[in-house]
Amino acid sequence: MEKRIFDKLGFETSLLGLGCMRFPQKEGKIDLAETEKLVDACIAGGINYFDTAYVYGDGDSENAVRRTLVERYPRERFYLANKLPMWLLPEGHTPQELLETSLRRTDVSYFDNYLLHNLNQENWEICKKERLVDFIFAKKSAGIVRNAGFSFHDTPEVLNEILHAGDWDFVQLQINYYDWETAQRAREQYEMVTERGIPCIIMEPVRGGALASPHPDVVSLLRGTNPEASPASWALRFAGSLPNTAVVLSGMSTMEQVEENLRLFDPFQPLSAEEAELLKRAVAVMESLPLIPCTGCNYCGDCPKNVRISSAFEAYNSCMRFDQMADLRARIQTCHIADCIECGKCETHCPQHIAIRSELKKILACAEALV
Repeated sequence: MEKRIFDKLGFETSLLGLGCMRFPQKEGKIDLAETEKLVDACIAGGINYFDTAYVYGDGDSENAVRRTLVERYPRERFYLANKLPMWLLPEGHTPQELLETSLRRTDVSYFDNYLLHNLNQENWEICKKERLVDFIFAKKSAGIVRNAGFSFHDTPEVLNEILHAGDWDFVQLQINYYDWETAQRAREQYEMVTERGIPCIIMEPVRGGALASPHPDVVSLLRGTNPEASPASWALRFAGSLPNTAVVLSGMSTMEQVEENLRLFDPFQPLSAEEAELLKRAVAVMESLPLIPCTGCNYCGDCPKNVRISSAFEAYNSCMRFDQMADLRARIQTCHIADCIECGKCETHCPQHIAIRSELKKILACAEALV
């Protein structure tokens, strides 16, 4: 397993890390038996970095991490990252309570990396009001947190303000070859963090799975250069090829994904200049498609009318990507799009800043036109 070491972090990380948001499911719950196998394969393959969060699965992810990792392996065998959801503070929670709950659920006495979760302009205002930068660095001084950082979903301008607010040990960014030069401005964000000497942890390298199953024209383009390489492997190699990358998080949910990714990172082969140019051509193809830029994070999941927003977007994108629009009506039948009351709550939580209400109307209109 390729390893990276940065003085800021103080420990050597596996270049590939396990994102714990998409554990194997069975009957709507995390399948602990399958998750054990997955975690065992990760450990055996040299992965030592695991990333969970208070809100993943309403706490089920943290509990699964305890059952499948913490209770079965020595603490010095792995590095564990967790996150503070500041948007819950206006509901009456306190930062200390959220941290203690995460420590209890995972059954650890400290987190190697602790993040202010999903920082954007709105959540950053909460952080300033609640003095969360002071809070997280106080916990670092107390030894409950080894490294203090944040995950980020907004513009470079907002990122710049946050970077100047503390002596951050790391930053977690959404970086993939699609977002690199497009509206997400991932390249600018990466360069800002790198210039400050802060190591970068990469999330969404495959953009919520979208880059694992791109448009057939993109697949043909990539396979024309390397017939054996999967589309997902191209995305992971892009992320791992960036020199300031400490960890590339992959939300692996099957043994097949784990096995493929372990092979990819042992040994890791960075992209050549020619391969990097090929990915730019792939982006040009994708930019010509009218897809919704949803990563499936489901931060919009707390809909008062139980509209399954991310499922509707995934269905639309899949039908569009694979020229299967005739199936759209059946695919969105259980998404309850027509129940939307346009309150806009979902849009305030969307890291991708999608105009969700407009997109839902578009999907519904497309489906009705197929009758």
